[in-house]
Amino acid sequence: MAVALLVMVVILAVAIGIVAVVAMGMQGAGRERIPELANVMAETARHLNGDAEPPQGLVEFFEEIPSRRGSASSATSAKSATSAK
Repeated sequence: MAVALLVMVVILAVAIGIVAVVAMGMQGAGRERIPELANVMAETARHLNGDAEPPQGLVEFFEEIPSRRGSASSATSAKSATSAK
């Protein structure tokens, strides 16, 4: 029980940290002190809002995954062909 509570506190702390950093990037706070981090967080905010193009590595990753639609339709047609016999 204590482990579950500790894990939940850690997860919440990470989530709050991410929200705070992204909010900093959206509002431009700290741009003078840490311009690299502010630019990265502004880009992250654009991705989270759906305004930016997806990273090329992510696009390539999803293109490599075989489509399940083709296998589902072939399974359905195989099932109907078996039941027709």
